[in-house]
Amino acid sequence: MAIQLVTDQLSTGLDDTFRTQLVGDFKVIEKALNDLDTAQDRLNSDKDKINQDLKNIKDDNKIRDANVQAIVNILAKYDVPIQIVNGKVVETEEGE
Repeated sequence: MAIQLVTDQLSTGLDDTFRTQLVGDFKVIEKALNDLDTAQDRLNSDKDKINQDLKNIKDDNKIRDANVQAIVNILAKYDVPIQIVNGKVVETEEGE
């Protein structure tokens, strides 16, 4: 959303130098506001991308954990002494 300030419609009854300086100041403020608006849009876009990336990472971690658990379950069926302890795959002693 571009912001446009009313600058050139100031009374000509003002001192011409003062009016010119004031118009210049308004134009600087107008540009700064529009730059901030553009930066906010970019930040919102970056935030959305970061949130999507985080969701993808969480989903990937869930899939990985499920796959590791499936592997451990398959190996346990063949009496391989392995299990998950504190989130890590570890070898166990026979009979544990």
